Amino acid sequence: MLYTAKCYWPGVTQSELQHAAAAAGHEAARFCGEGKPIRYLGSLLFPADDLVLCIFDSPERELVSDTAARAHIPCERLMETVWLACLDT
Repeated sequence: MLYTAKCYWPGVTQSELQHAAAAAGHEAARFCGEGKPIRYLGSLLFPADDLVLCIFDSPERELVSDTAARAHIPCERLMETVWLACLDT
């Protein structure tokens, strides 16, 4: 299942987000090494709105929350997410 961590993150820079993304990937890999399935898929940065959306794939909501916390990602809300891919016409 996909989850999106909605983060109000005033003043975050692209560089800071890249650092947090690396940490999220590292934490997800560590959990996977413990047999807990989670993947960090990437983030969207909306600098004018101080908003970051971090996307994770995991069957367990708690793993997503734990991964974001360990990566110091300020998640204010965790949302179940549905991905709708672009269909070629």
